[in-house]
Amino acid sequence: MPTGSIPGNCTFEPRHGAPARAGERRVLNRQLLFDAIERLASPATGEGALLIVRMRNLHDYEAMFGYEAGDALVLAFEARLRECLRSVDVAVRIGECDFAVVLPGLADRNHVSLAAAKVSRTFQEPLQVRNRPAWTNVAVGACAVADAGTPTLLCRQADVACRRAWELRERHFLHAGLSSTLVGYEELQAAITGNQMQLFLQPVFSMQDGELKSFESLSRWVHPVHGQIRPAVFVPMAEQAGLIHELTRWNLNATFRHCSPFIEAHPGIKCAVNISPVALTAPGFVEQMASAFRLWKIAPGSVVLEITETAFVDNQEQLVEALSALHAVGVGISIDDFGTGYSSLSYIRRFAVDELKIDMSFVHDLAGSARARRLVAWMIQMAHGMGAIAVAEGIEDAETWARLGEMGCDHGQGYYPGRPQPAEEALALLASAS
Repeated sequence: MPTGSIPGNCTFEPRHGAPARAGERRVLNRQLLFDAIERLASPATGEGALLIVRMRNLHDYEAMFGYEAGDALVLAFEARLRECLRSVDVAVRIGECDFAVVLPGLADRNHVSLAAAKVSRTFQEPLQVRNRPAWTNVAVGACAVADAGTPTLLCRQADVACRRAWELRERHFLHAGLSSTLVGYEELQAAITGNQMQLFLQPVFSMQDGELKSFESLSRWVHPVHGQIRPAVFVPMAEQAGLIHELTRWNLNATFRHCSPFIEAHPGIKCAVNISPVALTAPGFVEQMASAFRLWKIAPGSVVLEITETAFVDNQEQLVEALSALHAVGVGISIDDFGTGYSSLSYIRRFAVDELKIDMSFVHDLAGSARARRLVAWMIQMAHGMGAIAVAEGIEDAETWARLGEMGCDHGQGYYPGRPQPAEEALALLASAS
């Protein structure tokens, strides 16, 4: 069904021409979008939603087939999008191949999520461009009107959700709402430099004898107005704003400062730090790590870097190069959230992996799903076959702990063996118990 039309539906900037009036086009389209939100969505009742639909591989297609073919791809993309919308929906083109879609009359966040999933699925089939199939790489971010106070905030939150969707296999994501309040660059920068960040540590134990094996370092941000802001919100913000390097530096120094004395007193204990792939592939990161080791007098062999499996979707060559260089000096490498991200295992054979961390979604399903048990058993066997250890995340009860131990899982963490705590409290508690 065709979408509702908006006069002057144009791109922010000309596709292939002089951008002399690009600023005016940008303002025009922004106003068209805001008018559509005000007209079709209802802030008073909280009904309505906004989708940001973005295609990533346009320039690759143009490099292969030419600019005219690229224009044809955009037209085919827009036609496909309009076909899957309702007659009351409104689509505004906001970039070369970016669209904002206003969905009126959706009062239920589940319906918003279903709408995002429907749009995402429609692009899983190739487009037909000049009598040849064209596969697209599309992400869909969604935000409900009830979760944003203004059109500006609604657009920003939908855009954040779209960036988050690139990391997910299903390529669509619903913004978490007002609990994930957006903050500005200055606030995030001030949090990093002004000690608003706090370090938490979560212990990891052997599942065979219960001995402490390591800590996972977790950054927390307590905003003076909005309260605790989750890492899933502020880490992508830091990446987007160019602050991820400062955040990584703070995280490394805070972790080593707290953990170095404990590790020195308890040889064999390790600390694990989550690293953004943006920071890991930046020039000078390996040297930055070496400097932090010297500053805090901590051996590289006492440190494990955790990188999510989804990081290998992009920049695989740079990631492998950086991880290999760090592993060569003794740093441990852990693949976090294993089983949820990358669709190929080819990256694992490119460098040495010391840990596979089984995602909590599989762990939570152990009790009621034979399929989950088989998958977890396969992951454990795979880790052992690589000479790595298997670490289960999100263990919340004694039954799950025991079952994983029987399956041969090496280490485990979660609320059952030990909750994350502020670094000073976590270390003091474990020091008194040792």
